[in-house]
Amino acid sequence: MSAAFALPAATIEAWSIDSAELIADTPSSLVFRVRRLCSTNIVKSLKPAGLGELPGLDFLEWRQGLGAVRLIDRIGVSCLLEDGGTQTLRQHLDLRGDTEATDIALRVLNKLHAPSDRTAPAALVPLERHFSSLFCLAETARSSDLEGLPGWAADTARGLLSAQQDQRPLHGDFHHENIVQDASGEWRAIDPQGLYGDPVYDVANLFGNPLGYKTLILDPARIIRLAETFSSHFGCRPQKVLSYGAIHAMLSAAWMLEDGYALPGDTRLTERLAFARIAKSLLVEQFVD
Repeated sequence: MSAAFALPAATIEAWSIDSAELIADTPSSLVFRVRRLCSTNIVKSLKPAGLGELPGLDFLEWRQGLGAVRLIDRIGVSCLLEDGGTQTLRQHLDLRGDTEATDIALRVLNKLHAPSDRTAPAALVPLERHFSSLFCLAETARSSDLEGLPGWAADTARGLLSAQQDQRPLHGDFHHENIVQDASGEWRAIDPQGLYGDPVYDVANLFGNPLGYKTLILDPARIIRLAETFSSHFGCRPQKVLSYGAIHAMLSAAWMLEDGYALPGDTRLTERLAFARIAKSLLVEQFVD
C-alpha cells in the first residue's frame, strides 16, 4: 500500500483504490498498477515534464478501447486506464521472431486506424509541429555536421508532409514496448503521443525497435522487408515507408541532442544515426524510382 501514498488522497478515494504498486518512474510520469473493485488497473500521473503527453490521453479517450487500452477516467493530469497486461511485443519477438511480431503490430494498427464516428480531438499534434526539432537541427547544424543527415532528413520530411494522404489521428509512438498482451491473449497499444497526419508515419518507429537490438535494426535485409511489408499494408510505395522511418530516426536524434546526448559515445544516438544513414543509402540504391 505504501506506493499508493504517492497518489493524491482524492484520487485514491475517487477511484476506490485498495493498493498500488509503482511500476514505472520516468521523467514524464509515474505509473502504478492498482487494485480496485477486485480487479487491476493502471494509473498514470503526469509530471510537469510530461504534460506534452496530454494529447495522448485525448487519443485514448477518442479510441474508446479499440486497438488501445481503454481510458476509464481522468482527474487533472492523472488517468485511470484498463490494465493491458505485462507481456510486451518485444518479449514476444524474443520467443517467436520479428516476422510474427510485425504481423501482430499491423493487426493492432488496423484497429488503431479504424474509422470512428466521433470527432477527432482538437488537441492532437499535427506532424508538421511534431517534426519541429528536426527542422531546428537542420537550420543550426553545419553542412558537415552529422554527415549532412539533418538537412537531408528535413528536406525529405518537408516533401512527405506536403503530400500527406488520408490524414487521421495517430498513436505517434507505436513500437514493441508500447504493444502489450493481456491474460486473454489480446494485443493492444499503450502510451500514445496523440498526433494527426499521414497514417504511414505510425510504423516509422518500428524500424528502430526494439531498443538495443542493434544487429536487427541495422540489418539492411530487415529494413527492406519492413518497408515492403508496410507498403503492402498501406498500399503505397516502399520509398514512402522507409523515408518516414529515416526521418523519424533523425527526429529522435534531434530530441536526444536537445536533451544533452553527445557523439561519440552514446549508443542510442549512434544507432539512430546509423539507421538513418543505411536508410538513405537504400532509398538511393534499392528503391530507386
